[in-house]
Amino acid sequence: MPAVEVELPAGLLYECGVMVLYFARFTSLSALVILLVTTLLLATERLNFAMEFTGGMSIQVHYPEAVASKSVQDTLVRAGLGDVSVKVGYPSNFFIVFPPRDEVLSPQTAPLLVQRVIAALRTEQSSVEATSVEIVTPKIGREVLMLGSAAPILVCVAIMIYPAVRYGRRVGLSLAVTNIRNMVIVLGLFLSAFVVFQWEFSLVSLTVMGFLAILVTGADAVYASRASRS
Repeated sequence: MPAVEVELPAGLLYECGVMVLYFARFTSLSALVILLVTTLLLATERLNFAMEFTGGMSIQVHYPEAVASKSVQDTLVRAGLGDVSVKVGYPSNFFIVFPPRDEVLSPQTAPLLVQRVIAALRTEQSSVEATSVEIVTPKIGREVLMLGSAAPILVCVAIMIYPAVRYGRRVGLSLAVTNIRNMVIVLGLFLSAFVVFQWEFSLVSLTVMGFLAILVTGADAVYASRASRS
């Protein structure tokens, strides 16, 4: 069966071109605004980094029955441990997180601090016990943050290089510009939400952000490849 060619009216093609142009301008303006807002937020407020990035000590404790996290926090405050944060793992499991300081990071004093925490909690519940202790130095935390950030960046660069090698520099440059614009929009909104609501930016958050960056880059690469063939 012979192929049927459909010729679109010139007016319709013109209108489609105008719509595409307006959309490109809108997304470019949106990316610029989001970039400025995100930069301002990061300059005035800090991300609430989790312990795996800032360093510190995490003590996982287990209760025989479910208790309220505020009760655990109040018990530690009464024991003079007001600088800790209590995070719920399961209804009867909690993570007692200490900020990085010499007493926390020292191999000599850290075990004594764990004993102090358990002794304080046992004043309210005698059966509570520590199930695990994790200590992260600030240096290791920075290395984890750098490595976790570098991996998705390298993947995104590799994805952008492929269309440039296969279809030429013009496609590669167009993909790079489009990808940067879209990534600014997606990741800018992502980071802004974490700053505004002061959500904890953990390793899981970094992994999600990297996945979003790779997803945006991959989608742009597929679109650029199809556009170059059409």
